[in-house]
Amino acid sequence: MAEGTLFDIAARIMGSLESLARKEIGLFWGATADELEKLKKTVSTIQAVLLDAEVQGAVKHEVKDWLEKLKDVFYDADDLLDGFSTDYLLREMKMAKKVRIFFSKSNQTVYNLKMGHKIKAIRQKLDAIVGDLMKFHFVRRPMEIGVRARKRDDTHSYVLAAKVTDRDGDKENIITRLLSDSNIIFNVGILPIIGIGGLGKTTLAQFIFIDEEIDKHFQLKLWVCVSESFDVKKVVEKILELTTRKMPESVEMDTLVHNLRKQIGGKKYLLVLDDVWNEEVEKWNQLKKVLEIGASGSRILITTRSRKVAHITQTIGEYSLQCLGEGESWSLFKQVAFENGQEPVNYRIVKVGKEIVEKCSGVPLVIKTIGRLLSLEDSEARWLSFQNNKLPKIKENDIIPTLKLSYDQLPSHLKECFAYCTGFIKPSNPNECLEDVGHEYFMDLIWRLFFKEVEMDDLGNVITIKMHELMHELAMSVAGSWHVSVADNIDFPIVIPTSSSKSRRIRTLFSYGKFGRDLRKSQTYEAIFSSLKSLRVLDLHGKGLHIVPSSICRLKHLRYLDLSWNYQIEKLPDSITWLQNLHTLRLSYCYGLKELPRGITKLVNLRHLYNDGCKNLTNMPRGLGQLTNLQTLSKFVVHFDSTPKDSGRLSELNRLDSLRLGELKISDLRHGEDVALNCKDANLKKKEHLQVLRLCWSTKNVDARDEKALEGLEPHPNLQKLYIDYYGDVKVPMWLLSLANLIHLSLGNCTKLKYLPPLNRLCSLKSLYLNCLDEIEYVSDYSDNNLIEFFPSLEVIRLQWCPNLKGWWRTSDPSPPLYFPRLSNLTIRECPMLTSLPMFPHLQEDLYLWSASWKPVQLTMMENVNLSTTVEASSSSSIPIVFSSAPLSKLKEIRLMHIGDIETLPEDGLQNLISLKFLEISDCPRLKSLSQGIQYLTALNELKLIDCPVLDLGNDEHGMQWKGLKSLISLEFQSIPKLVSLPLGLQHVTTLRQFQILSCSSFIAIPEWISNWASLEVFTINACSGLTSLPKAMEGLSSLKMLTIYDCPFLVKRCEKETGEDWHKIAHIRKRNVYRYGNMI
Repeated sequence: MAEGTLFDIAARIMGSLESLARKEIGLFWGATADELEKLKKTVSTIQAVLLDAEVQGAVKHEVKDWLEKLKDVFYDADDLLDGFSTDYLLREMKMAKKVRIFFSKSNQTVYNLKMGHKIKAIRQKLDAIVGDLMKFHFVRRPMEIGVRARKRDDTHSYVLAAKVTDRDGDKENIITRLLSDSNIIFNVGILPIIGIGGLGKTTLAQFIFIDEEIDKHFQLKLWVCVSESFDVKKVVEKILELTTRKMPESVEMDTLVHNLRKQIGGKKYLLVLDDVWNEEVEKWNQLKKVLEIGASGSRILITTRSRKVAHITQTIGEYSLQCLGEGESWSLFKQVAFENGQEPVNYRIVKVGKEIVEKCSGVPLVIKTIGRLLSLEDSEARWLSFQNNKLPKIKENDIIPTLKLSYDQLPSHLKECFAYCTGFIKPSNPNECLEDVGHEYFMDLIWRLFFKEVEMDDLGNVITIKMHELMHELAMSVAGSWHVSVADNIDFPIVIPTSSSKSRRIRTLFSYGKFGRDLRKSQTYEAIFSSLKSLRVLDLHGKGLHIVPSSICRLKHLRYLDLSWNYQIEKLPDSITWLQNLHTLRLSYCYGLKELPRGITKLVNLRHLYNDGCKNLTNMPRGLGQLTNLQTLSKFVVHFDSTPKDSGRLSELNRLDSLRLGELKISDLRHGEDVALNCKDANLKKKEHLQVLRLCWSTKNVDARDEKALEGLEPHPNLQKLYIDYYGDVKVPMWLLSLANLIHLSLGNCTKLKYLPPLNRLCSLKSLYLNCLDEIEYVSDYSDNNLIEFFPSLEVIRLQWCPNLKGWWRTSDPSPPLYFPRLSNLTIRECPMLTSLPMFPHLQEDLYLWSASWKPVQLTMMENVNLSTTVEASSSSSIPIVFSSAPLSKLKEIRLMHIGDIETLPEDGLQNLISLKFLEISDCPRLKSLSQGIQYLTALNELKLIDCPVLDLGNDEHGMQWKGLKSLISLEFQSIPKLVSLPLGLQHVTTLRQFQILSCSSFIAIPEWISNWASLEVFTINACSGLTSLPKAMEGLSSLKMLTIYDCPFLVKRCEKETGEDWHKIAHIRKRNVYRYGNMI
């Protein structure tokens, strides 16, 4: 039922009432204004006890029913006030003549009276509900909104055996005091650790508890979590449970003490009492007296937040745990926030991180909490947003409330978000935007494990998430009747409530999969738009819609409308511009859409317009630039030829400085110098929040001068991804090097481009794509090796369809040679002249060569380095480069296709490929042998050898070549004409599960030793015309689940069911696919 969201609905109603009052909109006066004030007082009265009502509603049915009634009226009030705000907006906009007439004095009097009656009706309903408050004895809960108090979870002594880097000094000091026998008057010394919550007292005690010195010194170690309830008898019972490993029987205290004496009397013990709050001296003295039966040197270690507790308990002093110092705080933060505890390359994130840590006041739990939240973000913008909007709330005396991020009991605003809120919650801080607040809430839900398998892009934006099935059921339960999800092929009208009382509750309508014809009928739309007038969210994506009916304007409360992936929609109704509350409009991949409504400028609240993939859009509406709240505009189409008078130019982008989310694609840019001024009018340099920019010139008349146009399209230095396509000039502007935060650069189909600036100066660049650059010969005209590190962040390079590309530097290669320190993935495709590249010894993921030279790989592979090899970074730098491992020793996949200059794989180079899991060699006409080096590929899982006409696999008489393949699971030989029989060494590859031999016309026999392949599950033989029979060993392949034989005339005949000579050899195989001329037999 989602009672937890009622508090926020009440808060929203109060906010709406206050907003109406502040605006002094003049819509209401006299009795109507009085009714609004009465309504405000009534809602305030109810809101004050809602938190207690929620608690009682979980166990009392009558309270639950009361909350249901309240919710109905609250929703009506919310809708009514939302409608008032919309009417006010209409008046301000003066959208049409009839609206101006409506707001004439005479009509406004009628409106005032009509609305007054509605307000009074709602207020009277609420007054009746208020009448039940006394009956339920609700109380005010003076606590933070939406957060329930909870007892702290029991702690334990178990902790992962890792170094406490932030508390090593404290640990050593406390252990020294625990083990010291000086100044001890009593047998049992008591040492309290005192500090505010979040300092890590329990964690420190845990690491002390498992220390080796402590183990050697004490005969017995005991851990008891005391928490708020301090009961001496319960503490004694817990100690007995630990020592006897069973629950003590319910007996008198004297018996318990007697039993305790037997267990710990005369023994040197360490007892940890964690989270002690008791400040009553009498209770403590009682427990202390019981525990003084231990041997001399026994110790009690206490953790507490109370200085009074420390004062009444200590016998060997107290240990006051301090906040972490600057260095310790940063060390802890790095462990939590950054991968492997290492500072990122982006020094700006490091700078922001240190400023954030400074505000954490040295409290470990705050540092860890914030660090974990920021570990999900690798975008500098997100870090800055957190710093500017969240951290100001953290004050010296307000640290502990910030730790509520870790509560497992959701605040009410998160409950509402979890159930998909009925409206957008306005940020309390005017400097925050809705998206930042929503992102914060969403990340909080992720942190609380409400979602799993969260996938993010390289900018830190969430792409996809998954929810556990039980969590989904919980969400549906919480959402109750105000959320409807419609699955595939369900009769749509059935799921829409017919009664107005139920239908007006529905705020969210999601649809999944494809519907039948029913959803395309106009009466179905009427059912939605007439019955569900309170909808805030409507998702109709991918439903095969042809039209959107004009009656959609009835959904005046709508905030989110998704019409994406409806290919046949050509036009949107003009009435859609009456949806004044619309924040998000999704039109992505509506291929047929030709234009946007001319009146779209009336949607003044629109924040997100997704129109990517709308390939038939020919222009943008004039006035689009008035939508200054836009944060997402996926695509801006520049009309190519004669621009209609109602079409917008690039200047429409001038005022859209809030663009930030997703990408902005400017398509169909005209070629030539005459358009340069229009490009400058876009004012891209002012769009500091824009993350991704894609500049696409027209494919017509490419042979033109475009540099001045691109000069005018200079983006803000904060830009992180830049795509330039069909650019028609020979060089790009130097502003490219000013993009200090750029992580991705793609240049595609720039067929005239010849010169690039020194891209190695882009220190943040992670991926570089150069595609279809016909004229480029070298990536850089400069052998610029004066920088401390060459491409310090670059991880991915793709060089594709650059037929004239010869090398990296036009001048001679630098000396000493440079290399990519972080490059993990390299693709070179259709670059046949490329013979020289900087070395790439640290590749980890993919090496993909297609129609390219083998030489760049050979140079890196054969670089004779080892762990002690160092070279100077440059002639002007004394900083050494250290290769921490052999070249390509971490590489996982190699694909070599159509490589014309490779004859054999270098044996010495293969020795280094100890991590390689996948190797494919295809269409290499000069490859003669694999070399003995393949025996070193001990991690290889899959090997494919395809279309290598001179490859000879029969030159390994002793089988040594194959013995080392201890991890091989899948093997494929295809179009290897010299293959007559299987290499002898393959009999030692007993891990094989899948084997395919295809189009090997010379292959004549399968050896009997394949009986060694006991793990083989899939065996495929295709187009091996020389193969005349199967070996007897086939009968022994008990793991074989599938055998496929195709286009092998002799085998097909011998494998005929029951009658074939080899039938008995394959009869035990579960799935047999034997084909003759395309037909299975």
